[in-house]
Amino acid sequence: MNIDIRDKPALSNEDILSLNFIKRPSPYFFRNHYREGLRSRLMQVLDPGDVAREATGVVQDGMRFFPVAQPLAMFRIFKKKFSSVGEIQKEIDNYKLVQQYLPESHYAISSEFMVDYIRENQKAILLCGIQEYVPGEALDPWHENALLKFESVFHKFPKEVLETATQNLASFIDGIKQMVGQSGFIPDLAGVGNLILTSRGEIKIVDINNISEVSYTAHIPVDDKGYPVSDKSIQAIFQLERQVLRRSTVADETLYRFFLQPQRMKDVKELEIHFHQVVANSGNYPAVG
Repeated sequence: MNIDIRDKPALSNEDILSLNFIKRPSPYFFRNHYREGLRSRLMQVLDPGDVAREATGVVQDGMRFFPVAQPLAMFRIFKKKFSSVGEIQKEIDNYKLVQQYLPESHYAISSEFMVDYIRENQKAILLCGIQEYVPGEALDPWHENALLKFESVFHKFPKEVLETATQNLASFIDGIKQMVGQSGFIPDLAGVGNLILTSRGEIKIVDINNISEVSYTAHIPVDDKGYPVSDKSIQAIFQLERQVLRRSTVADETLYRFFLQPQRMKDVKELEIHFHQVVANSGNYPAVG
């Protein structure tokens, strides 16, 4: 039986090349990315020559090295089975909201496209995207010493790069808070690996499609997977402001006073634990880097 590409536990280069909308022969090689979210499959788009050199190695100064092939881009296949073009447009509008409040230097540029996916003579709507590959280290807001982890990325670089990164983090957080205040929405900042710290000191969000509403009510919203992503994302930017930027007065802001109430945070933690239990039992746990 020909399994739906969105349901396969792992994808190969052959799986991608077998898709009806992919040109064959392809000038690219596709490989699973080490990290995958709950909502989409991520495939590295690679130069076949780089893949070959990775396997056979190259000789330099009498020594053989095996350079890891670096992605030219990321190919994203959304797992959601959309029933209408309107549903897809809503998904794309989420990305446009990020574009509205953040400069290109703060997010992975992506081009989404809708295709007819034909499988066993059945046609379905499939949403895909070609996204900029952002090399770097994951910015972990939950690390017990986030500042130390942040600074450790730049220990081989000039001091100016760390200063640039700190300024970029401040710019990113300020843009997110403006987005929350003006639109009432926030992107997913809770997952480890959703924010990437580059060697040039850039701060980029790479998971740009999970946008959730920020609601000042007692009800704690969860996303379509059951995760309290809105509250956890607010907790994440608070952690980064306090631990990395050392902003001492942020706890007094209305946003944090409301969402960081002890009882609410306790309730959010319970929802988070339940989510992880459900996902672990389903065997569909996302890989994180």
